Amino acid sequence: MFEHPGGALALMALIHRARKAAAAADLDAMRTTAGHLLRQLAGDTLVNADEQEMTRLYDEAFPLTDPTDPADVLDAPWPTSTRMQALSALLDERSFAEKQLDPLVDAALDAGDRRVLRAVALTPFGRIHDASWALLLDALQAAGELDDEIVARVVADEDLLRDLVRPADPVASAATGDRFRPAWDEHMWQLVNAPDVNEDRLLTRPRPRGLRFVLWALDYTGNWRVARHLGAAELTATERAHLIELLRDAPAARQEQAFTLRLGAGDAQALLPVLGLAGAERLLRLIQSGQAVNRVVRNDRAAILTAAAEARDADLGRLLKLASNDVVAAALGLRRRPIMTRVGKDSPVGITAYGMLPLADGETVMDRWVALREVHRRGMELSVGDRRRQHEAAVNVALEHLAQVGGYADAAALDAAGEADWPTPVPPPLAVGPYTATVGFDGSEPAIVTVKGARVLKSTPTAVSADPGLAPLREQHELLRGHTTRLRTMLHRLVTAGRPLPPAELARLRATPAGAALLPLLVWQDAAGRFGLLDDVDATGPVTAAHPAALAAAGLLGRWQSEAARRRLCQPVPQLFREWYAPTPQEAAGEATRLSDRVIDGDAASRELAVRGWTVHDGAQPYASRTFGTRTAVLHVAAAGYWGAGDVGFTRLEFRDGDRPVAADGVPAAVFSEAVRDLDQAAWAGRRSVDDYRSGLARARAELLSAALGDDTKRITRHGDTVVVDGARAVYRVHLGTEAVTVGTRRQPCDLPYVFGDTLHRALFPTVDGRDRATLRLLTRILLLAEDEKITDEWTLEKLGLMRRTPKVCSACGGNH
Repeated sequence: MFEHPGGALALMALIHRARKAAAAADLDAMRTTAGHLLRQLAGDTLVNADEQEMTRLYDEAFPLTDPTDPADVLDAPWPTSTRMQALSALLDERSFAEKQLDPLVDAALDAGDRRVLRAVALTPFGRIHDASWALLLDALQAAGELDDEIVARVVADEDLLRDLVRPADPVASAATGDRFRPAWDEHMWQLVNAPDVNEDRLLTRPRPRGLRFVLWALDYTGNWRVARHLGAAELTATERAHLIELLRDAPAARQEQAFTLRLGAGDAQALLPVLGLAGAERLLRLIQSGQAVNRVVRNDRAAILTAAAEARDADLGRLLKLASNDVVAAALGLRRRPIMTRVGKDSPVGITAYGMLPLADGETVMDRWVALREVHRRGMELSVGDRRRQHEAAVNVALEHLAQVGGYADAAALDAAGEADWPTPVPPPLAVGPYTATVGFDGSEPAIVTVKGARVLKSTPTAVSADPGLAPLREQHELLRGHTTRLRTMLHRLVTAGRPLPPAELARLRATPAGAALLPLLVWQDAAGRFGLLDDVDATGPVTAAHPAALAAAGLLGRWQSEAARRRLCQPVPQLFREWYAPTPQEAAGEATRLSDRVIDGDAASRELAVRGWTVHDGAQPYASRTFGTRTAVLHVAAAGYWGAGDVGFTRLEFRDGDRPVAADGVPAAVFSEAVRDLDQAAWAGRRSVDDYRSGLARARAELLSAALGDDTKRITRHGDTVVVDGARAVYRVHLGTEAVTVGTRRQPCDLPYVFGDTLHRALFPTVDGRDRATLRLLTRILLLAEDEKITDEWTLEKLGLMRRTPKVCSACGGNH
């Protein structure tokens, strides 16, 4: 007999208990005893005599009626040899050997047999993967049969329970996850009340719900990260009102502590009146949305100043002390000295705030533009890596902020003005032996280009790289990369906003190295309505960067996408394969949005909308709005007063021209498309269900796949947002939105190796430099599966379930293992 926790005596006691329960015909006691025995064995087996006795007792007490019925086979507390033989007939050899019941789940889902699903959920005979658990529980929840017995079974598995309630990267539907939230909250409450609180364990668990966790966090004196994590527990409206009452007469320090904790929950603005900061609600939202972890964010100076004016009676210095944001402080003219200190230390946040500071006495916009150029040069000395990339990104955002301070349309316009007054020195070409190196463009990316005779080399030779004279070219290259990034930002706005580009501004941009390289890679529309590349339209008048929705409305999008595939056109910003949307009949009538059936986390969605230029309004009827030229898009939502207080539902999207409502199909195609794209992105950021995805992204991926394949579509068929691949080894289904890959009749997505599809397939091409990696990997996977006979990597075949192993005959029992 194996050594078990508790030893052989514990097993003997449990076996004796089973005998007594069987003699008394106490089936409930027999079920309970079997559960204890299985936990005690922990995967091991009893000795033969005991095993035979348990088989006899449990077969007599729980007789098997129909060996062909999975529900009957699994409906017993002990895996007797009789039932295991019946189970082996229901499973294939591999599944039975590994005790995997996933095929039974698939079959039951196909047949809609909830009786079998319930039996699989409760049986002790085998196991199923977490993906199968999610499918099983979703099916029972949808049928209203996810009862307390099954919930209790799942609760015993902490890892599975955690995955079901985890807000990020959901594995099941929102309704299923919510069914387990009370159990998760109780589990977390036991953890925080343990004699020795395991802080690391708490920090890795999803936040619970309930006021008791907030009050516990307010009194916790241990790791402040734990207090911050649990102090952001989700509250109901009643609990939030109770918290406010508890804080009303509390010491100021406790009020501020509670406010700090609730910043992470998204409803801290409810506590502003308690702190004497009423009126600062909109400014607080800008403070929170204008910062992000591990990246710098462009802020809207006009919006900050407007929100500050609304909060004129509030102590903004105190607010910024409680909810720090140096960029907002800079816009208000605060913290100039510490911000300048941070700039000297190359702090990315300090650099972005520097761009937003009001001009000092005697300082001009060009003075600061030159200073930021020097900051950029200083960043070139940083070691290559994340810090250097963050520094460069911070300079670009700082110039966007400075453009707002100086009244320029964008950083690209500021660059043009700065170069006119303070041109960046251009070093002469470097000649090293037979090589000549200059700074130019490789497609839409700045590069140091080396030529030998008339031939452009793919890489820089060692002789050139080692030459000290290359240093000025490297500096020019880095500065040009910054200019190019800022021009891309401008071009992105031209594509999405539909703003015409006057001839004089176009000529100025084309005269710059970045403009000369990037502008010809976009499709434009001239004043006469003709679409084409820059050299094919009339540039003597205003031109507009074409939006894919406008091209689709003109019936030309497919043609231009095919042309891009033929040219393998890599654009500076997403255009031809950008997500686009057209009004549904319901949206044209102003009745609903395509997202009205989603359960969405309001805090995540509101942050995404704020970053995209929307103003989010709390109150009795929360909504969000964004101005597109002369039109305003208004999103109505169902929420509990505060966007950040829990889930929201997107109920209706309307457009206005001033005070006049405009039908969705009466606004420019680009305006409608970009508004819905923002909502699609926000809904995905706050997704609560596993099947939620960005519908526009799925269509854009399908369009790219169609353009790349042309007429060569053998083995690949599209059905909505799913691609069916008829491979030589199996039939695969790949969802273009969720990226799930399923094989054959299996419903569980394959966990493919990350490197599978990481090398671009020869039929594909990058549509935008460095921006479509996930899309290209997914489409490469589709094309690789279409030629799956060439897949030889055993790890990939194993993940796909296609690995065929020759069974080995066991010398002891004669069976296959």
